[in-house]
Order: sequence, then structure tokens, then C-alpha cells
Amino acid sequence: MVFEHLLADLKALFFPAREAADALPVMDGPWTPNRALDEAPELGAPLPGSDDLASAGDGAVFISAGHTVWRCAGPQFAQREAYAELPAAVGALLAVGPALYAAQDDVGVVRLDEAGRETAKLTTVDGKPLRCVTALAALADGRIVIADGSAHHPAAEWVHDLMEKRASGRLIIARADLSQASVIARDLAWPAGLLVDARGQITFSEAWRHRLCRLSPDGKPEVLTRNLPGYPGRLADDGHGGAWLAVFAARTHLVELVLREEKFRREMLATIDPRYWIAPSLQSSGHYLEPLQGGALKKLGVIKPWAPPRSYGLVAQLTADGECSASWHSRAGGVHHGISAVREIDGHLLALSKGYGRVLKLEPRA
Repeated sequence: MVFEHLLADLKALFFPAREAADALPVMDGPWTPNRALDEAPELGAPLPGSDDLASAGDGAVFISAGHTVWRCAGPQFAQREAYAELPAAVGALLAVGPALYAAQDDVGVVRLDEAGRETAKLTTVDGKPLRCVTALAALADGRIVIADGSAHHPAAEWVHDLMEKRASGRLIIARADLSQASVIARDLAWPAGLLVDARGQITFSEAWRHRLCRLSPDGKPEVLTRNLPGYPGRLADDGHGGAWLAVFAARTHLVELVLREEKFRREMLATIDPRYWIAPSLQSSGHYLEPLQGGALKKLGVIKPWAPPRSYGLVAQLTADGECSASWHSRAGGVHHGISAVREIDGHLLALSKGYGRVLKLEPRA
């Protein structure tokens, strides 16, 4: 019986055409791996825990890292000062005029004034805590769109939400002062990125379902792009009708197998330290207990770049139809993994490697 179950899993893994339509795709064409992220210059010293960035409107950049929102200015954005210190870890940022909206993990969203002081706060919607704000966006009329990734876990526990196969995320719209908040979409599998186009259409990434969706007028998600090779995160306008997409981790055959093998997955979650789960990560620790993936074993002290990655770095440029037109990679053994945000600010294309706390400057790819 055990052999039969194993054989069925192996067939699903190596013969995906007979299984679900979202079987792990090959990275080719515009997705072809390269070293563009590893070759990207780092701007300033690392900011451990860096998560999101937003324009300060005067050539400077706001970056969230830990409990601090940093204002980074000057050459290479190396001049840094604390703009705001918040009681919880800061994640998603959104700058709208003089106001800066900041998500706090397991707390909600606050609006800050020009001096970094709190002027408004949203902690619950429809009687449920706003625990896991992953992304923020603004509508033309000033209202704020909020992606709440999960009802079960804060953003820091994203890997728990994935491995538990949750789908309790929602999209919320609130007024500029964070009042009159209402839910516009429910039961989403970790909505992690938001983009509002010139027509007011809301596009969002749904990480655990590996897809981009657009919200229809009746509130139902319409799939724009499906079966992405990684877990899609934050979105940003590319200025040409398309979008920048941060992919915070790559999908692998081993993790896909674990997610299908229910008995093994449940036992792993119940008995193994989460640090050593067979699951994606924002960085590879190199610890001897870290799960290996066969091809990721070192050869002569070097991890082959084509090895199955535990952590990965990936940025994609998308067309208006959601198709990839170019990509930047940091493969297995690279040092710019766990890309949490990418945004074009004052002519600079910036990306954050949350896995290693680095601010990167990317060069456009043909």
C-alpha cells in the first residue's frame, strides 16, 4: 500500500500533464534563469529585515525594516534616518501625498504624517482583526486598498500559512482616514501584492495559488495569469502599462510533493521545528539540519546554480496582460534571495532582498 501511494506521488510529480493544470512549470523564455540579481549593485549598508519601499516624493525613499521606517536619501541612498519607530514590525508601505501608510504585523495599518506621527489607525474589519497586511494601494478617489494575507497567521509566519494550505485572505477598501473599511473579496490564498491601474481596476497576486487576478465589478477574482514558477508577492506600476512583480520564493518539485502528500505534511508540521520543514525560505542558512533537495548538495564546496533552491531571488516585468517580458534572478548559492518588493522611484529601479537585508539597483533588460 505504501509503495502504491509513493508510485502515485511520483507519477504526479514527473508526469504533470495528467494531473492538475497548475503543475510546476519550466523556467524558460523570458523566465530563463540568469545572474542579473546577483550582479546588481547594493545601495548602502544592509538593512536587516527590510520589507517594502515607497517614494518620499523628494528623491528620497522610505524603507520598512524591523520596527523602523527609514528615510534613505543622498548618493546610493546611503544617508539614512529613522522616520518613524512603531511598536510592531513594519511591512507594507504606501505614500499618498504627505501621508505614509504603514502596515504593522499582527496589528493593522497606521497613517503617518510628515513628521512620522500616527494620525489614523485600522485594526479590525467586519469584527475580525487585521493581522496580516501584506500590501497597500491607492484608488484615484483617495481610498486605500488593503491586502490582508491571512486570518490565521501574521505576515512573519507566511510559511506556516503555506504549509497549512490556508486560504483565508481578503481584500479591503477603506477611506483615506482608514474609516468605513469593508471587505471586497474573501477566501484568498495569501493575497500578497496590489496594483490599481488608470481605469481603477484592482490587480492582485495570490501567492499560494501561484497566480495574478483582477477583481471583477461583482467582486469575483478573474484570473489574469496562472501557474507562475514562484510565489508572487508585491506589484508595482512599471510606467508602460505593465507591472513589476516581486517573487519572494521559487516553487520546487519537492515542496509541491509535500503539499500533496497529506499524511507526511501533517506529521512534519506536528513534529519538526519549522526552521527545518521542507518548505521555501527567504534565505538559506547552511545549517546541517536544513532539508536538502538532492541536487542542492555541494560539489567541491560550491552549490550548483541550477540546483533545486531552498531560497531564490526573482523579479519579473509583466505586460498589461500579465505575461512575463523580462526577469532578474539570483539562483541557488546566490546572495540576493527573498525579494519582497520592487519599485521604480525617480528613475531608479530598486528591489529589496529581504532574505539578506539588501537594497539593490536593477538595470533594465531588453
